[in-house]
Amino acid sequence: MKVLIIEDDIPLNTAITEFFTLKAFEIVSVTDGLEALKEIEKQHFELYIIDINLPEISGLEILKHIRKTDVETPIIIITASLEIENFTTAFDNGCSEYIKKPFHLKELDIRVSKLLSSCTPRTVSVTKTLSYDLHTEEFVYKHQKISLRYKEKRFCNLLMNNLGHYVSFETIYDYVWEGEIKENYPLRQLIAGLRKKLPYDIIETKMKVGYQINPLAT
Repeated sequence: MKVLIIEDDIPLNTAITEFFTLKAFEIVSVTDGLEALKEIEKQHFELYIIDINLPEISGLEILKHIRKTDVETPIIIITASLEIENFTTAFDNGCSEYIKKPFHLKELDIRVSKLLSSCTPRTVSVTKTLSYDLHTEEFVYKHQKISLRYKEKRFCNLLMNNLGHYVSFETIYDYVWEGEIKENYPLRQLIAGLRKKLPYDIIETKMKVGYQINPLAT
């Protein structure tokens, strides 16, 4: 998931970037409108988080620019103002959601998750008989749910949201164990347990890189 964050408040920009990087999102962050337009022209993004009040070019102008060629990608507008005119203009020009400063990162996370869940398929086929429900975070094999423990579910959720791409060991540690002491990370034990529960060997590892779940044609 590639995300462009456009926010001129550097501490807030850094906090949002670090938060979503830990969730294995690929983040590009900029601090003014001109930088943003350069990035938008260079590459495709799957989510935009845009502050309204930016140097050089406003967030509303960037929103309009994006919507000229892209009417589907979710866009969240950040605002420090409650001016109804800003909200009306933003939604009239294709804003998907907004959040008012100050806000907690978990609140932003909830809004992002809600938007992405409405834009992505609910079920992902891993094999012909094994699927994964992105909303309930459960594997289903031949119409039967596979029971997973909490950390197993977090591991699988992280990899299924990055299907076909390796997720680094460090990102897995931070997301699955949520800040626990590093010496207590039984990652290999967790993987071994999952391989016994899953009907196919879909978890791949690459030395010094990380793990991925790779769809099979089985």
